[in-house]
Amino acid sequence: MFHLALLRSVEVMVVRVKLRIRLSSSGREVVTSAVANAGFESDEPEVIVPTKVARELGVYPVLPANATVDRYVVAGGRVVRVYRLPKELTNVSVVTEDREVGPVSVVLTIMPGEEDVLLSDKAIDLLGIVLVKPGQGLWKFIDDPPDKLRKSE
Repeated sequence: MFHLALLRSVEVMVVRVKLRIRLSSSGREVVTSAVANAGFESDEPEVIVPTKVARELGVYPVLPANATVDRYVVAGGRVVRVYRLPKELTNVSVVTEDREVGPVSVVLTIMPGEEDVLLSDKAIDLLGIVLVKPGQGLWKFIDDPPDKLRKSE
């Protein structure tokens, strides 16, 4: 006997913000969508970018001389190699329809195999992002009026 199971499509929502990433050394910049990932814990403000974004910025596959190689443990316990640029090299800003917050200095981490740009917990704090209802993609800046809610990019 066969059983027919109905698969329900579930829309997964996270908080995504429009992020301007700018290299101070070259002035090159990329505007992209970034996931505000409070589960990405870091010791300093950090932004993970996929190799595609790093190529657009001109820092991959040929890395700047002061880049370092590190290993990160990602979900599932897998260990991956990453390339880190010191925070003196990279500034980011959050761009919305009514304002731009930043620039702030962050460590730029290039992670081959990653598909999204990810903001660490410290980067979220530094940019003044408050996750109000992450499951619905709602957020605000810390200094927004109490009733102001912003929608995910």
